[in-house]
Amino acid sequence: MIGRPALTRARAALAGLVALGALAVPASGQERLRDVELAAGLSIEGYRGNLNAATVSAVDSTESATAAIGELAGSATVALLEEEERWLFLSLDGGMRQFAAGGFQIRDYAPREWVGRSQLAYSQVLGSWVGSAHIDWRGRAVQDRPPMPLFLQPGFGTGSLGVRLQSNEVDRMTFDLGFDAEWADYSAREFSAPLDLLDRRTSGVEAGATWTAGSVVRVSGGFRRSVYPNQATFSAVEPERRDHTVHAAVSWSVDRPDVSAEVGLEGTLNRSNSMRPEYDALAGRALVSVPLPLDVGATVLAVLTAKRYVSQTDFTLLVPGEEADNASVLYLDLGRPIALGLDGSVRLGWTRAEADVGDQYFQRFGASLQLRYRPAGF
Repeated sequence: MIGRPALTRARAALAGLVALGALAVPASGQERLRDVELAAGLSIEGYRGNLNAATVSAVDSTESATAAIGELAGSATVALLEEEERWLFLSLDGGMRQFAAGGFQIRDYAPREWVGRSQLAYSQVLGSWVGSAHIDWRGRAVQDRPPMPLFLQPGFGTGSLGVRLQSNEVDRMTFDLGFDAEWADYSAREFSAPLDLLDRRTSGVEAGATWTAGSVVRVSGGFRRSVYPNQATFSAVEPERRDHTVHAAVSWSVDRPDVSAEVGLEGTLNRSNSMRPEYDALAGRALVSVPLPLDVGATVLAVLTAKRYVSQTDFTLLVPGEEADNASVLYLDLGRPIALGLDGSVRLGWTRAEADVGDQYFQRFGASLQLRYRPAGF
């Protein structure tokens, strides 16, 4: 749960994104507005796992909970500059999810999430390379944040920037190199002070090579350094917590009229100078999409993650986002066109992920109906 000032800022940010997009589009240049999409959905989800939660102020107890969820979202891209060798785009999206949750012992909860994001991206041809840079802002606000096992990330605001170079294709090969930095601050009140511990500053570099010959094979690797200014290590030499993360990945993908598929494997090693347990993780990912009769498209996603802590402690505070990065996911999505510009889909899914205390896992089962509308001309 967060205070009213933080919620007001999140709502104002969403309204500002919409207004910024409107101002950026010339009255006579509606063709500059691209990829406009409005989405709405209804979901039923069940959660299992009566776990500790370090960053939730509500204290309750249950082995399982259920929730009905309604959501609204919108996104668009504004082409601010389009020339032969340089481009500038502004991407905007935001949305809201309203929960009606039950199954808890003390009371039922009605959490509401507000999210928003904007990204300004510039690209330019630089001889045999293409250079790009982006500035990104994301925000989230949560009202009536519930206890476990219904895990919702807390409110936060993050800003990031990055630069990337990608070579032109030579002998079916392309190479890329990128650098990014991020600043993250989490909304906290007096009774949820642990949220301040999650504030972080990160920077990283990633390099990759892609080979295209009918199918696409990509190999990549990177290094990331994270600093947590509000977490002390009780060491005079390094008083702030610092994490160093190395990852490597390989993937294969193919896109044909009868099937689209992607298979990948990624390994992560995280080391820290604090008491936070260090871990190794290995994740396998498979995504397959095929057309079915009656104009139906079926997509299956499977992500299986194995995570091992180097040493065990009784209490490990995670960074929101790590539980998603280290989750196992399985879902089936069946979608089809309903009318001009309107698509619908039904999704069945399962997730097993950590909460904000390490090595404690909850499970989520769900079924949802999604509608996506793309106006003609956009």
